[in-house]
Amino acid sequence: MQAWELFLRQQEKELGQETVNKWLRPLKVMRFDACNLYLEAKDSFQVMWFEEHIRENAHSKLLNNNNKRIKVHISVANAGVVKGKDKSPKSAMQKPTGEQQAASFGLTFDELNPQSTFSHFVSSEQNLLAHKLLIKLTGYDAAADDILHAPSEIGAFNPIYVYGIGGSGKTHLLMATAHALRSHGMKVLYARAETFTEHVVSAIRAGEMSLFRQAYRNIDVLIIDDVHVFSRKTATQEELFHTFNTLHLAGKQIILSSNCSPSELQHIEPRLVSRFEWGIVLPLEPLNREEISKVLDRKMKALHFEVNNKVSEFLLDTFTSSTKSLTRAFEALVLRSHLHHGSNQITSTQLTIPLVKHSLTDLIQEEQQAVITPSKILQAVAEYYEIQTEDLLGKGQTRDRVIPRQIAMYFCRSHLKLSYVKVADLFSKDHSTVMSSIKAIKKGLDEGEPEISTALSVIQKKLVSSQ
Repeated sequence: MQAWELFLRQQEKELGQETVNKWLRPLKVMRFDACNLYLEAKDSFQVMWFEEHIRENAHSKLLNNNNKRIKVHISVANAGVVKGKDKSPKSAMQKPTGEQQAASFGLTFDELNPQSTFSHFVSSEQNLLAHKLLIKLTGYDAAADDILHAPSEIGAFNPIYVYGIGGSGKTHLLMATAHALRSHGMKVLYARAETFTEHVVSAIRAGEMSLFRQAYRNIDVLIIDDVHVFSRKTATQEELFHTFNTLHLAGKQIILSSNCSPSELQHIEPRLVSRFEWGIVLPLEPLNREEISKVLDRKMKALHFEVNNKVSEFLLDTFTSSTKSLTRAFEALVLRSHLHHGSNQITSTQLTIPLVKHSLTDLIQEEQQAVITPSKILQAVAEYYEIQTEDLLGKGQTRDRVIPRQIAMYFCRSHLKLSYVKVADLFSKDHSTVMSSIKAIKKGLDEGEPEISTALSVIQKKLVSSQ
């Protein structure tokens, strides 16, 4: 492809011929059209290097003859192929016919992360139900680390709706499910809610709704990530409603994720919310430190870059906002260690905390801005109730002060894992007052009090969006 070759020559001037020969030229051009280029990498490490160092340049500089941007899709060779199964591209990588046709008017679909498989997923005690259900659905055998059984329970729970805050593992579980079901030769369409929305808009503008519907309905399994993004998008919700009905009536499996339960969704049509609740709704809780440490250990082994305990502890202590931020930082550390030191690469065992701090300066600064703190919780609660943070820390006992104060205490306890004593110190209250306040909020949440559940949902989203 001429445009790709020209782009490589540009990169040689910017990065040097040695870097391009090592990282870019080995990428195999699988196929291309006027607006899309499909590349195949030899391993996930090469994909990560591309995303870290080339994606932004490719987005702005890789152009076709009409001076329009060419979108790059990159996957790993044999991604999704399962041990002992048919390893032909047809069985492992085949895309739905409707998806291929839809690409003719510009619809492109989200790629699965090759590392997001069941074997790389760390589950917590609180998340076992969701994990086990999706494993049973796909026929995955954790002990053998293989797909040993045919998919079961397809349609038994329909839809399957999982929800949790950022970093709880929703996307990883959904992608792992897609990987496993595709290995059976099933037509599985995974799409982020943003992608689904873009496709609806593109199809309407191109007058190709029939191809859009064929792409999304001529499948065995539909997986949509982050359905809360559909808030206020009327046309998208309308199309999702009819797509849902078509697939559900045909007995096709639907799997959805969100940052909140269906009842807490904002500006989503009631008829959609009710359908989200038809099957089974499963919460996902964030991992604790021990479990997050296991995630980091698995990532180190997968990338063959195992750092010493001091560096590992530094990463765990520094990147606390989400598991995603931690893994992103570690991947960046690996890539930058390879790239910036050229032939004098620093090995994982040579890394020190000062070197890590220097290499990850930008990400550390981002993390410091993103991490949730008591002051951010106070600010978010105060803004929701249109009061001052001083009112939350004051002695006022009217309802318009007590409820916000109790909610702020609840978030400090649930999000920051502060002890009751530390929460009491923050609010200048005694230990028993904090315990009774948090208990009152939990009771209101369990009983579905609209005032409490709505406030928690909105404030929660504000805190998550700031990460």
